[in-house]
Amino acid sequence: MKIIIIIEKYGNHCNRLFQSLHFHSLAIEKNAKFINLSLIGNLKFDNKFFLFIDFLSSSFFKLVSNILNIFNKNNHIFFKFKDYFEITIVKGWDFRRGELTKKHWSQLKKIYRFKKKLDKNNLTLIKKIDNLKKEGKFIVGIHVRRGDYKKWRDGIYYFDDNFYEKIIEKIKFLLINANKDPFIIVVSDEEISKNLSHHLKSNGSWIEDQVILQSCNLLLGPPSTFTMWASYISKIPLIQIKSLENLKLHNRRICDG
Repeated sequence: MKIIIIIEKYGNHCNRLFQSLHFHSLAIEKNAKFINLSLIGNLKFDNKFFLFIDFLSSSFFKLVSNILNIFNKNNHIFFKFKDYFEITIVKGWDFRRGELTKKHWSQLKKIYRFKKKLDKNNLTLIKKIDNLKKEGKFIVGIHVRRGDYKKWRDGIYYFDDNFYEKIIEKIKFLLINANKDPFIIVVSDEEISKNLSHHLKSNGSWIEDQVILQSCNLLLGPPSTFTMWASYISKIPLIQIKSLENLKLHNRRICDG
């Protein structure tokens, strides 16, 4: 038997999901069992009890990781017991196996789909999105990411409402010229200007925002694992916004992991 265990999580939400995804794809390839206890609260629950459990488990594994670092500075530790039992303890953010996350996408999607039930308001919104698609609307999900982006990489991807308005106007223009009928949905964890020319704004949790993005036809947003995750799980084209000039339909890509 082979087992791969993540001993130390990285970041929040989608960072943790991508960290887990790449190690998990390796486990599938090697026919190994995979354990990542930090995702119990991330995928299935969204309440204070499991956030507390997550805090306790993270603190414990962080302590274990620090102890192991005294004896081993690598991001993985391998134990083998005779010829039939292997344990690999892993951590870190930089591990990437894109060819495996692409190869095992179908299996990984089933594992990493959200189990949390949506409330009535969000189920209504999802149904509305489905109806809009049936009416011929082309649903565009735009992630307005600010917060910590004001300092991350010296704020290069921190955009104000005026910039996002220009993005919305340009994507509408591009899609209409491509014979699409755009319907703009904005997701953000903070207040945005009511003057933005979007059609809907989500006010849900991060999971509910993810579910909405995973229902769109096209995703836009600054470089972020948040939009990349929705693109990967649901195979939705994504345009990463780095400037107004790079917003072109041929720049859309589906994230492979």
